[in-house]
Amino acid sequence: MFNFVYSNLLLKLTKTGKEMKIAIPTEDGYTINQYLTPAKGFLISTIQFGEVVEQEMRWNLNNEIPTSEDESYKTLVDCNKVIVREIELNQSDFLQLQKIDVIKTDETIITKVLMQYMKTVMQKESDTCCSP
Repeated sequence: MFNFVYSNLLLKLTKTGKEMKIAIPTEDGYTINQYLTPAKGFLISTIQFGEVVEQEMRWNLNNEIPTSEDESYKTLVDCNKVIVREIELNQSDFLQLQKIDVIKTDETIITKVLMQYMKTVMQKESDTCCSP
């Protein structure tokens, strides 16, 4: 289950069709890396209308070229959310300043965590839009 560390208003995925990009740190594109920064890269999933419409692997530039903290997150600049298993407080604070929500999970399989996340968002949306 999810622990929403920072929760903004959930995007109305089914009604507005707003696009959301979720970054997940990974070594292989299938499992979630234990920590954010040492991961080889990030699987970026684009979600629209409650479905994954595109996925791409982006390499973690911080592993290739030593950079400042500001530079190391440029890979995530267009993402709305990051799903992680563990994250340091300073990393979480930095992402929040960049308007990127951090979601912690115990799940290790990327497809499972994405399905759980979309189910949670859709349920919250239906509760919000259809409550008497």
